[in-house]
Parts: sequence; C-alpha cells; structure tokens
Amino acid sequence: MTIFTIFISGIIGTTVMTGFSHLVELITALKFNEAHLLNSFIDRSKSSTSNIARNHYLGWLIHFSIGICMAAVLYCCYFYMIDSVLVWSGVFLGFVLGVIGVAGWSMMISVHSNPPKIEWNYFFTQLIIAHIIFGTTVTWLLIKFNFST
Repeated sequence: MTIFTIFISGIIGTTVMTGFSHLVELITALKFNEAHLLNSFIDRSKSSTSNIARNHYLGWLIHFSIGICMAAVLYCCYFYMIDSVLVWSGVFLGFVLGVIGVAGWSMMISVHSNPPKIEWNYFFTQLIIAHIIFGTTVTWLLIKFNFST
C-alpha cells in the first residue's frame, strides 16, 4: 500500500503542480510548462538527432518520474526524520524541493549548448511556488492515506 500511495501522491502532486504552471503560463504568456521545457532541452541538444515536439511524451515521462521520486523523498523524510507530519511540513519541504529544482534547472542551463530562450527568473519564481504546491499536495495525500491514525 505504501508504494502505491507514494506513486499516486507523486502523480497527483505533479499534476496539481503542472496545472499551476499552466495557469501561470496562460496568465503571463510566458513559458512555464516543465515537460515542454524538458522536451525543448532534448530537442536543442547537440547529441539529439531526432526532432522532439514540444508535447512529446519523453518530457512528460521525465517530469512525472521526478515527481514520483520526490514524493518518495517526502515519504522518507516523514517516516524516518519528522515526528509529526503536518501540511505545514509540506509547505516547507516543497519550498526546499523548489530550491533544489531551481538548482537542477540552473545546472541544465549552464551545461547545455543551446538552452531554450525564456524568462528564467520568472520561471524560477513560479517553480518555487509550484513546488510548494507539490509538497503540500503530496503531504496532504500521505497524511490522508498513509500516516492517518
């Protein structure tokens, strides 16, 4: 049941986070969809010979796989390190995941020969907020289905 809960909470958390990114993208007309940006990185890579479209499944697969892994990290934090699991823990750990996400994207930008041309500072700001939403959603689901008494 635990692995299923982690998997589902990772999928739902990533979906809610991506929904937020889509909403901000619609409001601002800036590029914030993480899966689309991942596909753009792959498509613009020197080593890639294929033409990967913006909405290709590979970016989505990577994005959701990372979300499931981060849900597993949150579960481990709660199970092994934090005594009482609260939604506020999810807000804080979501912020931490957002900072890690910014670091990861920054590394990809710095090592990529031709990164996408977007407003990275705005992307990073919304990315931290999106991860707070992710952390809160995953934490709520873990409380609801795994840590309830």
